Amino acid sequence: MASKSLATLAKKMRGLDLCMMTTVTSYGHLASRPMSNNGEVEYDGTSYFFTWAESRTAKDIEKNKHVQLNFRAEKSFLFVSVQGEATLKDDKGTMAEHWHKELEQWFKDGLDTPGLTMIEVKAKRVNWWGEDDGEIEL
Repeated sequence: MASKSLATLAKKMRGLDLCMMTTVTSYGHLASRPMSNNGEVEYDGTSYFFTWAESRTAKDIEKNKHVQLNFRAEKSFLFVSVQGEATLKDDKGTMAEHWHKELEQWFKDGLDTPGLTMIEVKAKRVNWWGEDDGEIEL
């Protein structure tokens, strides 16, 4: 059931790029910031983002892996909320699988940019609202 629902949701999410990622700070507060999903369009329950290893986002994830991603479609009525667990990856081979040339506007040396890290978010629960509503537990 969940895989069929996930495939249906993936079709709805095709083309969604920007989201708000919410982390838990070291003080227990919630902090949100915009992140690019790098055009990943075949959603399978895992999302990938690039950031600086010394960023507040990375530091938050090191202390508390629980995150939330909130997507909104620009041209249709669709909202998607992903609750998941984040890990930081610094293996260049793994990062290369999700790298897009457009990221060089932020990371000038590409995968060789000093301090580059990748955030992998594995969904645990996904809710969506739009022409139909739904929830998936993964």
